[in-house]
Amino acid sequence: MSATSSNAIIGYVDPLVCSPGDKPAVKVSCGRSSFTSQVLRLGAGYQHPDGPPVNHRPVERIPKQTHHGKPQFSRTGSFLRVESWTGHALSDVDFISISLWCQATLPTGAGHEQYLFSSIDTTRTASGFECLLNESGVLIVRVGTSNDIQEVKLSTRLVRHQWYHLCLTIEPSPGIIRLRARAKARDIGELSALFEEEHRLPRPAQIKADKPFTIAGDSCGNEPSRQPVKSSSFNGKIDGFKVETLSNGTLATLVDFNFCLDIPTDKVRDVGNQHHGNLVNAPSRAVTGHDWDASQSDWTRASYGYGAIHFHDDDLDDAMWETSFELELPDDLHSGCYGVFVDDGESTDMIPFFVRPDPKAAEVPMVALIIPTFTYAAYANEHLYDESRTVSFPGDTSKLDTHFQTLVKRPDLGISLYDSHNDGSGTVFSTLKRPVLNMRPDYSMWLFDGAREFPADLWFVDFLDRELGSDAYDVITDHDISASGASLLNRYKVLMSCSHPEYPTSGMLDAYSAFLAGGGHFMYLGGNGYYWATTHDPTRPHRIEVRRAEAGCRTFGLPPGNWHHSLTGEPGGLWRSRGRPPNRIFGVGSCAMGIGKGAGYGITPEARQDARLGPILRGLEDSGDVIGDFGLVQGAASGDEIDRLDYGLGTPGNAVVVATTKLAGGHSDQYMLFNEETLFPMVNTTGTTSEKIRSDVVYFDTGGGGAVFSVGSINWVGAMAWKGFENDVARMTANVLGEFVRRSRVEMEKKKKKKKRDLVDGENGV
Repeated sequence: MSATSSNAIIGYVDPLVCSPGDKPAVKVSCGRSSFTSQVLRLGAGYQHPDGPPVNHRPVERIPKQTHHGKPQFSRTGSFLRVESWTGHALSDVDFISISLWCQATLPTGAGHEQYLFSSIDTTRTASGFECLLNESGVLIVRVGTSNDIQEVKLSTRLVRHQWYHLCLTIEPSPGIIRLRARAKARDIGELSALFEEEHRLPRPAQIKADKPFTIAGDSCGNEPSRQPVKSSSFNGKIDGFKVETLSNGTLATLVDFNFCLDIPTDKVRDVGNQHHGNLVNAPSRAVTGHDWDASQSDWTRASYGYGAIHFHDDDLDDAMWETSFELELPDDLHSGCYGVFVDDGESTDMIPFFVRPDPKAAEVPMVALIIPTFTYAAYANEHLYDESRTVSFPGDTSKLDTHFQTLVKRPDLGISLYDSHNDGSGTVFSTLKRPVLNMRPDYSMWLFDGAREFPADLWFVDFLDRELGSDAYDVITDHDISASGASLLNRYKVLMSCSHPEYPTSGMLDAYSAFLAGGGHFMYLGGNGYYWATTHDPTRPHRIEVRRAEAGCRTFGLPPGNWHHSLTGEPGGLWRSRGRPPNRIFGVGSCAMGIGKGAGYGITPEARQDARLGPILRGLEDSGDVIGDFGLVQGAASGDEIDRLDYGLGTPGNAVVVATTKLAGGHSDQYMLFNEETLFPMVNTTGTTSEKIRSDVVYFDTGGGGAVFSVGSINWVGAMAWKGFENDVARMTANVLGEFVRRSRVEMEKKKKKKKRDLVDGENGV
């Protein structure tokens, strides 16, 4: 990508994870009238003088093409849309009443109008009504008359984070608007307050109900625009929304939304007349409402207190871009990491997608590489460099690469699970139905000035191509394991993680456990893995949910009462807090993080004398006791987020430390202990003062006949790729892979022989 304007060419593939024979949609935005495309199989893409060369290979069976180009901008902000909301004529009602509870979380400073509700359509026809906060935080009511839309400024002001019960009544014939607002006391230091006001329009109001009705946004919808467009969404919570009319002395309910119902879905139930609505752009559900009293913190068990929805003006679930063209993937396309290279003559982009293995394939390779697509979703378009936001990291923003420079100019691409919303509240959802600019082969992470996540994981692809051959292993993703579980994993004998598999679901942990119980071999080649409890809905596979609770290395914490996932009702937070620390399955667990120079590993004397580890250490006899004191990221094999062995947290008793950073000098004081690792007094929390801050390379055999090898560092792969994989870290990794494959072949031969003997015995009547 060379251009960094808002019109630089960017795009995404939908769905991100495909099957051979699929026709995924490619959605592109660019400022030129045309662009070209070419599909490549991706290998290493991050350029470093000591790293492997860029290795992307064209897929010749998918021809280069030229396409029509145009800009596309997403409409951010969540809201509720009701297509049809009444079967009653409203022309002759005595009054219409709209009542709701609301809590504004950014009443001023949003930079745009924030709609509480609207029935005035996009053509701004002179009928209907709406209520909103203007950019100054003034509460506005607009009502259609016979030939225009009248606006009334109310004197009531919404105080940030205070709950209000609003009741707005409109008497169409005399043109009278009344507001009754009751402010709920925030604490025992104040009382509830009541505000009332009345206003008269110059002409009678014209109220129709033939247009869609929206809550927390205007009626413009979420279709993409050719130009940047401001959000209209309300920042805050809405609860108990109801619309009633009085006509000839008869009170009628038009809609009565119960937000407590169908929380795991995007549907909102009208319990009055079945005029159900649909949520757009995934606002937060399973959040505390106006009547939450802390007597129950689990929404699945509560009978009240969870009737609110928290809307945000920067929510984004589906960018909704128009399809620029479709790919036709060959039926026999091998699984792997792929990219669509697009070029409009001024800028370029490599849009990634993944192809899963053919489930009907007659032959399955022994090895599979697991791409952590949930981690990519969690970090998607993070804004931690932005010091104007509630949450940011101190870093050198001059190191923002071109992808991030474009992201700065494209706020319509949404935020990550590491960013707070514009109103300061924490995010709980992230989506892959949008361009993810930090998921690019050449992306450089500004905080570490190096490859992280996807571009680093592509080094594993080059490593496996080198060790096994490009078609001798499969590539699977978090999405695939979430959907298929152990039935997918058990097809393989050896599984290899990537550098940062941080976000597993409970079903994925079950699948890993079942794989190891069945005799599988696992290579955990990263750090900070299997850390946050994550939920995923296969019916909306682009979306994941994470609730950051009271512990963990996190950039924000959700308030009490908001810690259970809306998709499943599961508790959020760390897997460790839920009794499933990664140590139990993988032998190590995350303990610390640092942004300074990393550390190498010292091979332990015990490992040198352990006959079981001979194949792992083969060829390292002359390299000395320190390995990995080099690397493409942070200058060493151990860095970024790191893991260690801890028998107290469930590391299997037969696990042995092959190597540890404490024997190679350890980490500097720029590395700090995670908060869940320490209790009062909070001392000895930095690299040189804490024995807990270390990376351990760990090996253990499993009861099922397999084994686990874990390295405890995100940056291990950066050392593997050093000097084109000609180094001791790559050698150790290749040794483990070769040994695990060898053992698996031996076990397969044993099973074949036993099966043959059983067949012969059966024929002989034995």
